[in-house]
Amino acid sequence: MPAPTEKAIQQSLDNLQNGLPVLQTDFSHIAWNFALQPDQDQFLEQVFDRNKKLTETLVIFRKRLTEAAAANQDVEPVIDQAFLHYIINTDGQIPEPEDADPFDVYEAVTRYAESIAVGVIKEADGALFLEVDEKKNPFPEWTPGVSAAGMLRRLGRVINKTRYGRDDIIPSHAFGFDESVEDHTLPNAMTLADFSHLAYFGPAYVEKQLKLWGYEIFQWVENEETDTQAFITGKGSHLIVCFRGTSSGADALVDARFFKTNAFGGRGRVHKGFQGALDSVWNQLKDAVDSLGPTKKLFICGHSLGAALAELAAHRFALGEYQVAGVYVYGSPRVGNRDFMDAYNELLEEKTFLHINNKDIVATIPPRILGFNHLGGSPRQFNEGHAITMIPKSRGIFEEEEVEMDFEELDQATQEAIMAEMKEAQQCMEDYTQSLTADITMQEEPTARGLFDNIAPVNDHSMDLYLYKLGCAIIDGYIQPMP
Repeated sequence: MPAPTEKAIQQSLDNLQNGLPVLQTDFSHIAWNFALQPDQDQFLEQVFDRNKKLTETLVIFRKRLTEAAAANQDVEPVIDQAFLHYIINTDGQIPEPEDADPFDVYEAVTRYAESIAVGVIKEADGALFLEVDEKKNPFPEWTPGVSAAGMLRRLGRVINKTRYGRDDIIPSHAFGFDESVEDHTLPNAMTLADFSHLAYFGPAYVEKQLKLWGYEIFQWVENEETDTQAFITGKGSHLIVCFRGTSSGADALVDARFFKTNAFGGRGRVHKGFQGALDSVWNQLKDAVDSLGPTKKLFICGHSLGAALAELAAHRFALGEYQVAGVYVYGSPRVGNRDFMDAYNELLEEKTFLHINNKDIVATIPPRILGFNHLGGSPRQFNEGHAITMIPKSRGIFEEEEVEMDFEELDQATQEAIMAEMKEAQQCMEDYTQSLTADITMQEEPTARGLFDNIAPVNDHSMDLYLYKLGCAIIDGYIQPMP
């Protein structure tokens, strides 16, 4: 499809100004023009005055639209995905049946589902199911009296919930990943959070999703005895190494051991359970990186236990002079003592980005009194909403203890308090694992949230809430400064 004329673009903007429904042709004209704009921010302000939710959609797809236009590629597939996003993932005005461009709801919702690796399965008897990682859920029935676009919005949100556990998560492929940037960016944080969430699925499903994201190389690493899993994938000039978090009662016990052992590299001491888990897959992991691209940039990520393993692995790769470009971790427990923190930070402080959601209890263990510290620079902490604060490591819950004690040196009351905290954190991790495997209840209410939202500690630790808040933070960063 050729780029629209200036007259067509102005007509589409006028339609918005006059409060007319957002037709697919209008959306396409505006997205085309945005992709080709030399001053995109000024154009966004113009659209913002007419339709805030359309502006949000352009912000989210900015990188992909601009790159496709700059490379003289077909922009239409990206515009199509952006239009589906606008209908499904915003509450913006949607076209009414008599005014809308005609489209097949089943075909459109299937395309959207496939983009996030959700299968729409039609059985021989005509029954429809949504399938994720070989698990099937009933496809919701059509709601009488709802327009085609309105039904697409409802169905799409059920698909989101089936995939992510929430209906309001923006799939990270909309934002795009920039391998050239080694400083922290929210779009890269969103992408690697999505990888960290994906790690909880089975290897066949993970590979399927990665191919949809354009990652053709893939290797799964696992040690069944320690129940430790990771995958390595890549495209362009980068590899991504992603660790799975706690996924069973077996590896949850790894999290509960707060004894320390000598760190790899000879400086400092680290959590014995974490180091043992990484040791069990290290040779496989290093061999995989060496075979897939040892000179490529490494982005390393993980959630919960997977975050701790990601940091330990990043340190080993950095010692081996691999090109570690970024370490993005979510809800990480503390990993090692001050000596190890200093050794780690000499190599990776400016490339390690810890994200902590509100009162995520896992980020408070093992306790500081035993000498454990977070790694990298100042953590980024969400409040109850999705505002992010940089927390200085010299104060608050991230304060570094000057005195390092062993558990046996503590009085009985302190030992009991520590054990109670560790038990609560372990239960939180196990409950989150349960939420990942529980059946999704297909409720008619499209704004139904995650299964465990009423359990605050679990919800604060859940990877789906990290994804939701990161998406909101990206939009806020662009939209709030506008008039």
